[in-house]
Amino acid sequence: MGIATPRAGFHTTRLFPKSGGATAYAITGIAARCDWVLLSDVCAPFTHLHRGLPTDTPRHIFLSLRNPFAGLAAFATGVLPKLRAPFVLISGSEDCTLPRQCDRRWRRFNDSEQQMIRTILEHPLLIRWFAENLEEGSDPRFSPLPTGMIYPEGPPENPRPICPPPLHSRPLQVLCAHRVRPGPQWDLRRAVTALAKTGWADFCTCPPCELPEPEFLALMQAHAFVLCAEGGGLDPSPKAWLAIAHGAIPIIRKTGTYSAYDQLPVGFVDNWQGDSLTPARLQAWRARLAPFHDTPALRAETLTRLSQAYWWDQIADLARK
Repeated sequence: MGIATPRAGFHTTRLFPKSGGATAYAITGIAARCDWVLLSDVCAPFTHLHRGLPTDTPRHIFLSLRNPFAGLAAFATGVLPKLRAPFVLISGSEDCTLPRQCDRRWRRFNDSEQQMIRTILEHPLLIRWFAENLEEGSDPRFSPLPTGMIYPEGPPENPRPICPPPLHSRPLQVLCAHRVRPGPQWDLRRAVTALAKTGWADFCTCPPCELPEPEFLALMQAHAFVLCAEGGGLDPSPKAWLAIAHGAIPIIRKTGTYSAYDQLPVGFVDNWQGDSLTPARLQAWRARLAPFHDTPALRAETLTRLSQAYWWDQIADLARK
């Protein structure tokens, strides 16, 4: 079955090239639809305000958190006080988490930065804050926004059609193939890999080393399920996005991103423990979710939900209210 990628392109929150200063970024993905984009980077210049629309009353503002501390401070102290009309804030482009920062590659937010977050949330003109890597139980003025795909070289101009084999005919096997490096950031993935090799060994495939992308995608299409354990931030993509695009079911942990991924054919676990996966649970997931991949009309809707246009519509709908 040959299925094209979404007409409007896959959703993405990530901006590149990073580490070249805030003025070096190409404005792509969801950020390209915003009136203003506040860019940040770990190299000078650390922040830069790009006004995509020449207006003093931006309705949609994208806040890049490539440098979460500089970006947050620049928005709270330099941009927010100048706003005079209702606005929607969209933040992302990095694995740091909100409203608390718990990605181990970054330090925690200090008291001043936590106060900045509260000030933004309590601002009378804020309509909603859509945030990538949102923690569970966050302020209701937040909404989760998935990462989607990641394109370090920029989104492809002519993406090839993805032609996955039917899900219902794939074996009830789970692919466990994720990047693991030294350091505490990867502790959870190490624990998940250990489970895949022991208690889940009867239904898990664990490649002995990191795979080149063509081999990884081929394995993904040969499995019904793909483990998408977090690697620092809380969002399970781009792997979850790739899994769905290639006709597999991503298995992810329920976090603050739950209400976003609940709109997609996903298998959820409450935690990464031995009893989280069983053959019976896999069977039930495949029976319930296979139509979203194998039925042409539902597959088309599934791909639409991976698109940039789908997620922008949710943001824009709130801004119109």
